[in-house]
Amino acid sequence: MRITKLFLFIGIVGLILISGCNNSVEVATPTLSDGLIENTPAIVNGSTSFTYALKAKNYDGSYNNTLTLNSNSLEVTVAIGNYSLGRVKIDMYNEDNINIFHGDYVEGVALSQSFNSETLAKKIELTLTKVTASVSLVIKAK
Repeated sequence: MRITKLFLFIGIVGLILISGCNNSVEVATPTLSDGLIENTPAIVNGSTSFTYALKAKNYDGSYNNTLTLNSNSLEVTVAIGNYSLGRVKIDMYNEDNINIFHGDYVEGVALSQSFNSETLAKKIELTLTKVTASVSLVIKAK
């Protein structure tokens, strides 16, 4: 009698496990050609770099935050591609709240600039007005 109950129990558990494994459920993120979701900025703020990337379509928005870069020697790279509309303003301030980088773009651009600040960069302000473009900003501590 005990062996019959044991086989019955093992059989029921086995059926439950087998039927549970037959469900074909796929979990995946949407396939994106460039990895960005439209009008949703991707932001990474670290001690060695700051990155802002956006695939914008008639996007209005701003980003103001503290920078955590650990060097006063910086390289700033700005790329605005597939531009068709809008204005992108970038301002970076040091510990003394002095503007150490300013960019005001109303067309596609690709530029890289290295410079030294007497004090650490501590604040970033980005303002995008009616922008339709791919926007990328990278600030690296050197």
